[in-house]
Amino acid sequence: MKVRTGARTFLFLMQKCCRLSHIAGFRQGLTQILGPDAANDFYTLWTPCCNMLESIIALDDYFNRRDATLPDTDGSEDAPFG
Repeated sequence: MKVRTGARTFLFLMQKCCRLSHIAGFRQGLTQILGPDAANDFYTLWTPCCNMLESIIALDDYFNRRDATLPDTDGSEDAPFG
């Protein structure tokens, strides 16, 4: 039995989150919410993660173009449960 792992959904949501983090004023708002130290720590990790993800997507946006109704042929979204 195959079970959805959520990998595609995770990547799609990460793409959206990265796009949102580029909106003007986002970092300032996050700094006001988290404080300067926590916001800087967050961006130290977040920026390279988004850069990597956005680079991969720019090369091949396969996971977002994939039709969820097609049978999974590469096994990337399905895995045995347990």
